[in-house]
Amino acid sequence: MTAHGHRLLLLLCCLCADWTRGTAHSGLGQLLPPTNITFGMNGIFCLFWTWTPTAKTTNCSLKYKTEILTSPSHTSPGGRDKHPYYTLFLDTRIDLNKNLTLKVYTECDNTTSAPKNFISPLATGNPGTMVRNMSCVWHYKEYVNCTWRPGEIASPSVNYTLHYWLDKEHICLPVENKKPTPFYDLLDDGNLCQNYTYHSGIPVGCQFKLEEDFNHFYCLLAVVTDRTQNSKPYLYFISVNNIAKLKPPVIKKIERTPSNSLLVSWNVSNTPKDSEYQLQVNNEIYLVSSDSKEVPNALPDVTYTAKVRVRLPQHAVDLPDPQNENFLWSEWSEEGTLVAIEGGKTAFTVLLLLVSFVIIVAVVLLLINMRRLRILLCPQIPDPSKGISSDFQQWLKYGKSVYNEPKKEEVCVVSLLETSPSSQVENAKTTSIPVL
Repeated sequence: MTAHGHRLLLLLCCLCADWTRGTAHSGLGQLLPPTNITFGMNGIFCLFWTWTPTAKTTNCSLKYKTEILTSPSHTSPGGRDKHPYYTLFLDTRIDLNKNLTLKVYTECDNTTSAPKNFISPLATGNPGTMVRNMSCVWHYKEYVNCTWRPGEIASPSVNYTLHYWLDKEHICLPVENKKPTPFYDLLDDGNLCQNYTYHSGIPVGCQFKLEEDFNHFYCLLAVVTDRTQNSKPYLYFISVNNIAKLKPPVIKKIERTPSNSLLVSWNVSNTPKDSEYQLQVNNEIYLVSSDSKEVPNALPDVTYTAKVRVRLPQHAVDLPDPQNENFLWSEWSEEGTLVAIEGGKTAFTVLLLLVSFVIIVAVVLLLINMRRLRILLCPQIPDPSKGISSDFQQWLKYGKSVYNEPKKEEVCVVSLLETSPSSQVENAKTTSIPVL
């Protein structure tokens, strides 16, 4: 073959390769999402949906990406699988009482189709008939008490019932070839609560036994609906540890220590390991991780009252932040009291007066000796003008004039009395004598 023939053959191969790539990209660009999504349950704790796979247009292995919308801006962890179905254990971030948005994508190598959205309620019905403000508390590892308010447009004669299920496996059963089960078909498989409380003839709460260990991490699904199914079911899903309320501790001892501290201790035999405690002494609150607390600077003349409560440790609950700071405390324990010491106030007052007296005496002594202390520390410099005459040159030449100023004479009057022997007549003569 000539060189021209080789070049022609090479050009033809390049054109074939470009045409092949173009055909493949054209097929990938037409990758379509699945169709015919069917939604339901795989057991009471697992959402389950299936779809019809898209037509295969390329030689790559098709996979499917699935998501469920938990809020307008977040999706739950989804999955990728070659199977045309997906099952997901219930997620506390998903509001089961609102419409659920499912998304399914088709993937081929690095190409993903547009999502196929499917929006559906888990249970149908008028939302106005659904109960409101439902909450449950697990008391003392003994029983669960659930309460709610009737629906906004519920019938005055509505007769609510509560079904509940417990699960500790947190897994979904194999799907195999089964179809999603409608929610209402599973409703009668649960445990029916029997102990209801009523308000104006309408059930507004129910209580059932639950005696399990905290380490099992059970999930609870409770459904409240009308016996006639005229009310839309309300679904309450939660980890039971998140609603656990422990028995309050019992204060064993409250006493003063030799170091003037207050020692408070309590009984922890009925609480799980690593539980968290909150101690209140008068108006001060302390977080404690043990069974005692020493409060410093306890005054003898003050009466102290203490009480304590407890909750599960944070590693035992499954609440998203920041809710994990707000899970349930027990009730406060009975108060323990430590009365003031008799005479303690008098002794404290005497001590205070003694200290005050010592301070006052020290201040007075300091003030008295201040002048002498100032002279010793900072002696006064003499005034030169008092020892030097105004004529400094004259003073340097002759020195300071020293003379004695004449003393002023004082004159005293002395009377001299002379007596004549003959006449015994007294004649007085006065003479002035200078006295120096």
